[in-house]
Amino acid sequence: MTFRPGQIVLVDTNVVLEAHRTGCWSTLAQYFALHTVGKVVEETQTGYQNRKPEEWIDEGALRASFAHIAHVDDEARAEFNMRHGHPALDAGERDLLIYGGALGAPAWWLNSPDMAAVRFAHAIGWTDRLVSLEAMVSHLRARLREDLRGNYTERWLSVKKTDLLLNR
Repeated sequence: MTFRPGQIVLVDTNVVLEAHRTGCWSTLAQYFALHTVGKVVEETQTGYQNRKPEEWIDEGALRASFAHIAHVDDEARAEFNMRHGHPALDAGERDLLIYGGALGAPAWWLNSPDMAAVRFAHAIGWTDRLVSLEAMVSHLRARLREDLRGNYTERWLSVKKTDLLLNR
């Protein structure tokens, strides 16, 4: 898959926070069809005590920037946990994986720096769907107000994917 306008991109909490921190969120949202789940939006609204005021995210504006926010119910969560043995994922990542699995359309998984999510995506055959925030920002030639943290870079993701493919 190559990047094209309107492609579905699955986005988790960590990516939302980093894209807002670096100032590339609007550019991503205007080019791609960003999809997430309600739990991810909820998670972006917690932890304010650990963030600078300029890193706070307006929930209404955030919701409006998504092409789709899916609802994942308890039944879907129970089925997922039974099928996958309660993987060590946070709630937002779990719900996003449930939604992505049911989507039935090709989608990029905008990579979270959480290795549990990377390992799980690899285990279910989604390694080629994982994409770094840096790769998308570079494609869009977006200007960042701050550098991306290391675990949002193409180098970080490439090393992790290689390690998984080589069973390291």
